[in-house]
Amino acid sequence: MAKVFSYSAPKANSSLLAFLLLAMSLHVPLTSAQSTDRGGENPNPPESAQTESSAPGAEDPVYVSPATELETQAILAKLATAVTSLEYRGLVTFEHVGVMETLEVVHGVRNGEEVERIRYLTGAPRELVSRGHGAQCRRDGSPLSRAGLWSSSGLQNVQSNYQFLIRGEERIADREAVVLQARPRDPHRFGVVISVDKETGLPLKSILVAPAGRVLERFQFVELDLSPIEDSDLQPQSDSARENDGSGHCGSLVSRWQLGWLPPGFKAVAARELADGEMLVYSDGLSAFTVFVQKLGPEMNYKGRAVRGATVAYMDHIEVNGDRYTITVVGEIPDNTAQLVAQAVATRN
Repeated sequence: MAKVFSYSAPKANSSLLAFLLLAMSLHVPLTSAQSTDRGGENPNPPESAQTESSAPGAEDPVYVSPATELETQAILAKLATAVTSLEYRGLVTFEHVGVMETLEVVHGVRNGEEVERIRYLTGAPRELVSRGHGAQCRRDGSPLSRAGLWSSSGLQNVQSNYQFLIRGEERIADREAVVLQARPRDPHRFGVVISVDKETGLPLKSILVAPAGRVLERFQFVELDLSPIEDSDLQPQSDSARENDGSGHCGSLVSRWQLGWLPPGFKAVAARELADGEMLVYSDGLSAFTVFVQKLGPEMNYKGRAVRGATVAYMDHIEVNGDRYTITVVGEIPDNTAQLVAQAVATRN
């Protein structure tokens, strides 16, 4: 699952914070540190923490059974298509670190490209309009836009990293949904519970769950309209709206950087050249993280982390041939894993 606040620190430090997801607004403090010896658990869990048995949904499942490989691929393939090609608008709730926010999400497709407008209806006024195919190169938007990564990374090997269960059916936003749970097979990713609309494949609810069963974030539709989207609905509705054109090249970069270690199952799905470095995106089919490598000025020596719900940003630095660079890892992965990824960045030669 960002760029809704202003931050005037030097660019290396801003990369630690500016690429966090849209949910990271100013009115709630970040959990941060300047050392790297903390464990993988958030020291300040939300008051709404739940056990894994209660995480999948508000109601008890009708049944629980292992999902076959064909069932899993069919559900996730339908979901991946829906989040990128379906037009819809709706009201959603987004709960993270004990905060509940309400958003208006409008998603349209124009000339084969996605256009998404997100407006926060609670807290400080915030609105973002994103255009273009580059969902895998964006660190903003709603959890629905993040789901676009699932289609870009492929689903063939996802069963080797997660155990899938069908947890029955439930009713969300007056629609019937199948509840699919993905339990991670190692400590390098979070669990996911997705309630998928039986008719369209759209994820009506998604929950990210920590290894101990604690709910990290919950995204859920409360209203959904599948009527065609008018052009006027995709235009900014406020003077303070931010617009992000994601139509630029993404994925064609031949990077000078590589990772000496990756969590099992994660693969490179996108790359983009930045003004002062590179941006590399990795996914395992359900989870994703981004690595930013940027030139570091001689006066900068940043190292630390920021944790917000399911999202971690870990910063380190590296020196190559006398030049210093920041390494920033941002994603919905455990922070110990983010630290290992940052320490594994090296040049290809």
